[in-house]
Amino acid sequence: MYNLKEIIGRVKTVSSIVKITNAMKMVSSVKLKKYQDKIYKCKIYKKKIEEIFRLINNNKHYPYKTYNKKKPILLIVITSNRGLCGYFNNLLLKKTDQLIESFLCKKQIYILSIGKIGKDFLSKKYPIYLYNSDLIENINEINLSNIVDDIYQNFLNGYFSNIKIIYNSYNCNKLISIKQILPFKIEKIENNKNNYIFEPSEEEILKYLFPEIIKINIYKSILESITSEHLSRMIAMHKAKDNGIKINNELLFIYNKLRKENITKEILEIVGGKNQ
Repeated sequence: MYNLKEIIGRVKTVSSIVKITNAMKMVSSVKLKKYQDKIYKCKIYKKKIEEIFRLINNNKHYPYKTYNKKKPILLIVITSNRGLCGYFNNLLLKKTDQLIESFLCKKQIYILSIGKIGKDFLSKKYPIYLYNSDLIENINEINLSNIVDDIYQNFLNGYFSNIKIIYNSYNCNKLISIKQILPFKIEKIENNKNNYIFEPSEEEILKYLFPEIIKINIYKSILESITSEHLSRMIAMHKAKDNGIKINNELLFIYNKLRKENITKEILEIVGGKNQ
C-alpha cells in the first residue's frame, strides 16, 4: 500500500512526463507542417522534370537497355534515427523482412539504410552496402547527390540488377510504399504537336535528367518518410499525454481517499482518547 509521500512523488513524476510528451507533440506538429510544404513543392518539381524527360526521351539515349538480372538487388530502407514514434519503425522493418523473404529471397540482397533504427536492425541479418543517418536530420544536397551518383554508376556498371526503395508513405490509403528506382519505365508523349529546339543536345540533357529523376524520387521518399515519422510521433505523444493524465487522476483519487482515511483515523483516535 502506498503512503501519501510516495503517491505525491509519483504524481510529480507523471506530471513531468505529461509536460515532456506534450512538448514533443507540439514540436512534431510544427515539423509536420514544415515537411508537408516541402512535399508539395517537391511534387511540383518532380512533375515538371518528368514532363521534360518524356518530351525529349528517345530510346537511342536510354543508358540501360539491357542489364544482368542475376546480379544482386539493392534495397533502400528509410527509417528514423530515434524511437518514440509508435509503430512507425516496427511496421516498416517487418514489411522489409516479408519483402526480402517472399520476393527477393532467390537473389543476394544489399541494404542501403537511411536512418539509424533500420541500420541497427537490418545489419544483424543482411549486408549493409551504405548507411546514412544525416539525411533524416537534414537533407543535404551533397550527401544525397553522392549516394545517387554511387548507386546509379554501380547500376550502369552491372553491379546491381535492380534498385528498390521501401519507406513509410505519407498516404492514408497506403502505410508502406515499395517503389522501383532502377530500371524505371520510359513513357513517351504521343503525337506531340509542339516543335522544340533543345540546347544543348537532347542526349546531353538526358544525361543530366536520368540521375536527377532518381534523386528526386529518393528525395521525395525521404520527405514522405520524415513527414510520416512526425505524424506518428505526434499521435504517439498525444496518446502518452492522455494516458499520463489518466494515471495522474487515478493517483490523485487514491491520494484523496487515503488522506481522508488518515484524517478519519486521527479524529477517531482523538475522540477515543478524550472519552477515556
